[in-house]
Amino acid sequence: MQTLVTGGAGFIGRRLVRYLTDMGHEVVVVDAGFTGRLAELPSSCTLVERDIADLSDSDWDGLLDGCDLVFHLAARKYRTPGVSAEQLLATNVNATWRLAGAAARARVQRVVFTSSLYAYGALGPEVMTESDVPLPRTLYGASKLMGEHVLRTVGLEHGLAWNCARLFFIYGPGQHADGGYKSVIVTNFERMAAGLAPTICGDGEQSLDYVFVDDAVEALWRLACAEATGQIVNVASGVPRTINALTTTMQEVAGTGLDFEELPADWTAGTARVGDPSRCHDIFGWAVTTNLPTGLAKTWESLVP
Repeated sequence: MQTLVTGGAGFIGRRLVRYLTDMGHEVVVVDAGFTGRLAELPSSCTLVERDIADLSDSDWDGLLDGCDLVFHLAARKYRTPGVSAEQLLATNVNATWRLAGAAARARVQRVVFTSSLYAYGALGPEVMTESDVPLPRTLYGASKLMGEHVLRTVGLEHGLAWNCARLFFIYGPGQHADGGYKSVIVTNFERMAAGLAPTICGDGEQSLDYVFVDDAVEALWRLACAEATGQIVNVASGVPRTINALTTTMQEVAGTGLDFEELPADWTAGTARVGDPSRCHDIFGWAVTTNLPTGLAKTWESLVP
């Protein structure tokens, strides 16, 4: 099976590409290398080192000729330094439009698009469900919501089969520890490895929803091969984890016991960003299988030689 993965050198993309090549797929990766790790891609895949924002309709037609599946992960990320609004929209919206049109012309079997919890714009305390009216608070969230609408529109007009995964907080080995925005997991594991106390913003009672990267990859695969199409689903655990509880578990994994260093509260104070996974389970049979301590242990082992 011939499969194209945009953003295939990124954190989630690399795990997905490895998953696909292990199953025998002929994988083409399109990645500009802005934050991705091109050298870590399997040698069996074909790399097209291009910025998707620069690809024309004819470029996409050539890339998708004979393609069976598309996983569209490439995006300008939230809170990435140096990325303008124009660059974010060119990548997350305009390029998605061109890709979707080319996929329809090529009659690919399925496009799987990674959307985001930021499409909701919600900050809690309610758990986010797919029936909620999206009201994104950031341009990134708005661009991801627009990407969903692009696929729906092309699907209605041209018969494109698609599914969207609204990813929550994905973590695991290979999570970026250099450049851009560092997650609290990477930040505090790096501090622990250096013998420093983990940091907490405010009271640490803000809660998030964490999913191990291999579970996320399994969800994407299920969205690609299931009979159901035109679905938008949360890839979430449904379990709220406060930063205090998360960091305590991280300390147990790392074998450290330094007191938390409290930093001033930021915009996340009092928020709860948790998704309801039941729709993804009901439609695609997916559920988280890696518990947090196990996933954190694998992450710690990957960061500490």
